[in-house]
Amino acid sequence: MATAQPRPFTSHDKQACLALFDANVPRYFDAAEREEFDAFLTSKPHDYLVLENGGRIIACGGVTWHQNDTVAGLAWGMVAPEHQGAGFGRYLLEARLELIRARGAASRVVLSTSQHTAGFYARFGFQVTSTTPDGFGPGLDEVEMKLPL
Repeated sequence: MATAQPRPFTSHDKQACLALFDANVPRYFDAAEREEFDAFLTSKPHDYLVLENGGRIIACGGVTWHQNDTVAGLAWGMVAPEHQGAGFGRYLLEARLELIRARGAASRVVLSTSQHTAGFYARFGFQVTSTTPDGFGPGLDEVEMKLPL
């Protein structure tokens, strides 16, 4: 894997992250979700990371907190299509899990993903808790998963 440096998201990264989203439509995201992602980025999430490679943002993803920080959620994780399969998704997931563990209060991690990436998360111990056919849009099932800590 080429070198990648994670760093916190800034408002200057918004357009690059939206471009990553667009590059992952329709395989991993439904185009109708873009407005929700844009609003998420506009809210300036504090625990959202970007990965840079060669000065270019190639991946992004974050952590949300629920129930007085006892439940952490993985939010809006994505990798540029030309960098998928090169270990950047794993690196991004590990960085987010490290953020969660450093905070120390979460007893589990939850996420909503599609059938296309559920297997990736399963390799790290995430378990499917429910599946909603076409939950994200036509052909994109919503797969709820959890990882006990």
